[in-house]
Amino acid sequence: MKIVYVITQATWGGAQAHLYSLIQQQVRLGNTVTLVCGKTGWLSTRIGADFPSVDVVPISSLVRQIAPMRDLSAIHALRTLLRSKRPDVVHLHSSKAGMIGRLATAGSGFNVIFTVHGWGFTPGVGKKRQLLMKSIEKLLRHLTTYYICVSQFDYELGVQNGVITKRRPGCVIHNGVTATPLKPERRETFVLSMAARFDAPKRQDILIRALSELPEEVPIVCNLLGDGPLLQECKNLAVRLNVSSKVQFRGVVDNVQQYYRQSDVAVLISDYEALPISLVEALAQRLPIIASHVGGIDELIHENGFLVDNDPKQIAEKIILLYQSNQMAQLKRNSYRIYEHQYTEQAMLEQTQACYLQCLA
Repeated sequence: MKIVYVITQATWGGAQAHLYSLIQQQVRLGNTVTLVCGKTGWLSTRIGADFPSVDVVPISSLVRQIAPMRDLSAIHALRTLLRSKRPDVVHLHSSKAGMIGRLATAGSGFNVIFTVHGWGFTPGVGKKRQLLMKSIEKLLRHLTTYYICVSQFDYELGVQNGVITKRRPGCVIHNGVTATPLKPERRETFVLSMAARFDAPKRQDILIRALSELPEEVPIVCNLLGDGPLLQECKNLAVRLNVSSKVQFRGVVDNVQQYYRQSDVAVLISDYEALPISLVEALAQRLPIIASHVGGIDELIHENGFLVDNDPKQIAEKIILLYQSNQMAQLKRNSYRIYEHQYTEQAMLEQTQACYLQCLA
């Protein structure tokens, strides 16, 4: 089987970690794999180093924002590449790559799978953008062989808005990870960790404000993993609110689960989400979760943490509740039970492979 994967940014993030797992599996199976990306970074570097047989093709005109001239250039470059590669499956990831990729395959007869890591019209996005992205998705629907949604929330949103239909079907395949066994460390502090890029829609700033609401005597440390354009702004905020001693900016890390294993609680504050792989990794490490009540996150929370509004005081209250809880052992067991039931990497890979074979049948 020949597969071409397309993603807008090959930097660090949940969609990129998801795609790394898929590529790793296809290489193991002996299939021919090509990765096309716009902005290079963590993913393209790792793929190039770990899997020399994978052809990594950067297309510089494939950018995140809408830019008509660059978009036309990206469509042309990708169409030329696909005609050369003649893949059995074109698998698109991220909203912009989904648009460019489908336009590039128009009239080609390729099997085109679009994995939805969050619709462009999801609640939390501005109303004008919602209307625009919904219209675009409906126009591109006829160029899509199959949709994969990483959450039940996104699948239902696609059906409700007339994007996923009987003629253009889809399914839910949850993000999955492999639990990394690591030796826990003894610590005196109560450790929170949030793994997310410092960029929209993530809201590390709200979490920092929540830390400033905590009593001084509570021994809290918060690891913020990742980088991005809003990193310096968040560092400045921590200084202004006098919580620098409580916040550790860790940058991009190779093993998020290593930090989770050294943590008491995973946190993710965001304006909108699909189903974040960072929280799946938290489940794999038996962590209770505090997360924004958006997108498919409620599919991950069942007696193992709290869903919150993006309100610093409410988030601080939940942190204190977990800090004072005598039920942490049970919460940890509940998280791991959810992981084992629905979110293993093996299940994700098997279901995705079945999807490929179904499209080729």
